[in-house]
Amino acid sequence: MTNIKNVYDEVQVFFEELEWNSTIKREWIEGFLRHKAWQGADDQVLRDRWHNLQMFVSYLSYSGDTTLDELTAVEYSLAVEWMIVQTEGFKPNIKVVNHLFDVLREFYDYLSTKKIHFDTAELEKAAAFMTGGKQLKFIEPEDEESMMFKEASLSTIPKDIGSIVGEAVERLMHKFSSYFQRENFIDDFDRALSLYLGPLGQMPDDEHDDEFWLGFWDYFLFDYHLLANDRAPIMQFELDCSKQLNEEEQKILKELLKAKFTVFYVESVVNQEWVDCINLLTDEKIRLPNPNYDYKHVKKLLFYGHVFLQQEEHELVMINFITSVEISSNLRRRIKEEINRQKAMLDLQQPGVTWGEFIERHANAVRHTIDLLATWARVNVTSYAQMERNFPQPVTDEKAVNMAVTKSIATYMPQFGYSLHDVVLAQKMWQDFSRIITVNVRKPAVWAAAVIQVYSHINNGEADMPINVLAEDMKVSKSSISASSTKLYNVLKLEKYDPRYLSEEGMISLLYDLQ
Repeated sequence: MTNIKNVYDEVQVFFEELEWNSTIKREWIEGFLRHKAWQGADDQVLRDRWHNLQMFVSYLSYSGDTTLDELTAVEYSLAVEWMIVQTEGFKPNIKVVNHLFDVLREFYDYLSTKKIHFDTAELEKAAAFMTGGKQLKFIEPEDEESMMFKEASLSTIPKDIGSIVGEAVERLMHKFSSYFQRENFIDDFDRALSLYLGPLGQMPDDEHDDEFWLGFWDYFLFDYHLLANDRAPIMQFELDCSKQLNEEEQKILKELLKAKFTVFYVESVVNQEWVDCINLLTDEKIRLPNPNYDYKHVKKLLFYGHVFLQQEEHELVMINFITSVEISSNLRRRIKEEINRQKAMLDLQQPGVTWGEFIERHANAVRHTIDLLATWARVNVTSYAQMERNFPQPVTDEKAVNMAVTKSIATYMPQFGYSLHDVVLAQKMWQDFSRIITVNVRKPAVWAAAVIQVYSHINNGEADMPINVLAEDMKVSKSSISASSTKLYNVLKLEKYDPRYLSEEGMISLLYDLQ
């Protein structure tokens, strides 16, 4: 008796027992399944894809068809009828048949990336006719001439996201989209786009650019921090919506919450199914599904994206959207040095910061760093100067801090569009200042306005908060704000992009500042 361990064993056994020279080659299917695994599909999804392809190959064997290009819409319909009769559990309804057609589309799309092209027009005709109404219909020969195509609708959620992260995740992605398109997230969405694009970035010419939106949603859900509470959006979604999800969606959401942004490269190929990779930042070894790339080529690639530990398999697998860039080993080393320097900058703000904490805060900066060094050919992006400075230290941590100023900072900054994390950093600036010298606070709003103005200038440079807006909204004079700001600069020895109070916006601006 054959010992079936995984889906690849099933494919092997099936083709070894197939008494027919199939038009669909075994290596095509194995490559397709590995491609799906590389994109994050779990064993259940892989077996589902194989089950549908197995039915299709079996029908081709039964019918004697020798080339996919010769299949007409009628023959696709006949294939479905045959599967309904021959396959237990293959039900004659639109959902099941639509899924079969989706799998075939995915398979044909994969083959086209390998320069194996088949005309899919007849498949699309069959799908439109058979599943385009309220009930499943079968095609008779006389129906062929009357069949019409239907245009698919587009949205900002990529149309092929299901092929990348699996059907259940696709459903979740649409729920994510619906939830975060509420009015109370408009400011967050705009801010996230600005951070993701960077100072020089532009929206793609095609507003439905799948690759752009896949990358953006990957960043937004996992790495962006909401203005109001500093949570990752996926965590906020889990708090608000998890009870409204079905059991399968809840399980997947829990797995997605474990996702960690990782930068890695392939060290060696273990076998046909697995490759050993190295985390560029921590040197940790991780094992991932074999991407089925040419080994000489894959050794030149640097990958970055989200991975998570699949508890049942105890293996790391990729999810959602993985980006790769071709770089030399020297450039890979330089990228690591730059990101190490950024972590050291955060350590000045958050002593003892771990790699996990750095990535949690600045994954977007890592993305931009890789892009700038690999694509823009920048020599470096992170300033050495800030690391070599001596910063004034508080005399004591026990010195009282005027809480009226602290509260005023927390009250006004969100009104000016700042995040909770910005508030925390600005309050830390006020605390450090107050513990170095004695401050005579007669009007808390003056000092709060000065802190906001200085914080804005440190992180945004020329786009800092206008002093006249602060004066008008906080009902204080411009001269008093200016005088207090000067004291803050002098006592704390503040400079542009000061790492002690550098925000996420500030870090991104720093990377693009050519001075």
